[in-house]
Amino acid sequence: MLIPAHLRKDREQLLAMILELQTNRIILNGLLDCYATFRFTGGVVPREPWGLVAMISYLKCPFAADRISTAATERYRHLAETIMDLGQAVTAGAKPRTLRSRYDIADTFGRDSAEIRALGSTLESAMTKLVGELKPSPVLSETESVEPDFSSSGVR
Repeated sequence: MLIPAHLRKDREQLLAMILELQTNRIILNGLLDCYATFRFTGGVVPREPWGLVAMISYLKCPFAADRISTAATERYRHLAETIMDLGQAVTAGAKPRTLRSRYDIADTFGRDSAEIRALGSTLESAMTKLVGELKPSPVLSETESVEPDFSSSGVR
């Protein structure tokens, strides 16, 4: 089957965004353990870079705003940057920290991580559903650029 070029591009964008969400979830899971330890012992937390390139690209030109909330995508991007900034502040901060300040930092992380986890799940579900719906059109105009879809035949 053939996929019109614009659908192929949109599908690739969605797949890149899904991959970013999945990668960020792995980073977030690691940070949850680090902040739980930080709360009690202090020290540093990793400053892993979060993948946001495809998300930012989508925000510049949302092609599915009726299905994927640009407000939720923007909020997700903001929370990811806030969490990265928090990690940099922890690493750059003066030591030793009081137990109270470590609890406050860990609580801030906990609130932001809970919200970003929920947003990420919602966005990933919407994107996955939309990818499934972007199927080849049975009729293509002669002017559209096309590329073969080998996904069902097992050819790569």
